[in-house]
Amino acid sequence: MNLFSRRLALGATALGLAVLSGWTAEAQQPDLSGKTITIGIHNRSPWGYRDKDGHVVGYHPDLVRAALAPLGVKAIEFTVADFGALIPGLLANRFDIIASGVAITPARCQQVLFSEPDLSAGDGLLVLKGNPLKLHSYEDIAKNPNVKLGGGRGTENAKNALAAGVPEDRLLLFPNNEAVVSAMLAGRVDAATLSAPSVAGLMEAGGMNAIERALPFKGYVKPGGQEYMMATAVVFAPKDKALQGLYNARLAKLKTDGTMKAIMAKYGFTDAEMPPEASTADLCAAKP
Repeated sequence: MNLFSRRLALGATALGLAVLSGWTAEAQQPDLSGKTITIGIHNRSPWGYRDKDGHVVGYHPDLVRAALAPLGVKAIEFTVADFGALIPGLLANRFDIIASGVAITPARCQQVLFSEPDLSAGDGLLVLKGNPLKLHSYEDIAKNPNVKLGGGRGTENAKNALAAGVPEDRLLLFPNNEAVVSAMLAGRVDAATLSAPSVAGLMEAGGMNAIERALPFKGYVKPGGQEYMMATAVVFAPKDKALQGLYNARLAKLKTDGTMKAIMAKYGFTDAEMPPEASTADLCAAKP
């Protein structure tokens, strides 16, 4: 347990573990002033990334800053890791929180703790300029035996492609966006599946003259007939329930006072991406 977690746990115990029963009164919170907290990101816009000046920005870093600042947490450090290395890094105590577009899934709930949901997002697709293969769905990819798809290692988007019928031998996995885009430009894959916000972020960043976003695009359609939408959240280690409780109390306030919606708008999210009504407990218990 890192120093931050130990002090937070002791503070919560002294208060009768009040944070775990949903209290929100700031006067009762343990003093976190001057504490340093380390946050893992995977350097992907708009989730959590370094801008051209080297500053860490993105929807989740901004949301965490807004949540923790009134609690006295002023010193925040960021560590960049490949997406697939974020949860292992958290469990290995490399950082205290993951704030970088991680979807709540039952499998991940067996490993880590999630905050309450803070956003909804579907899948997106990158294709070569002009979309020469006319790819507008996973079904289009699956039925064309000559198409190879790239995806991020450990992402829900890649899993959705497989669930939608894309053969495993035609899905190549890469550690990050840069690698999958390079593979497209080199002709190793014909398209790449990422979250819709990640696709939009890449296109907005520029320098993608040979690649475009496939519009429209239909992602994985679940057996019930609804298109899959992931619910994202901030991630905590299993030992940090007190920190999770504190964060959830602050997140609830950010949702009601308009701060979360303002941060969403800053990064191009609309009401269509508002978090689901389902709780994290519901999403963790959901059937695949």
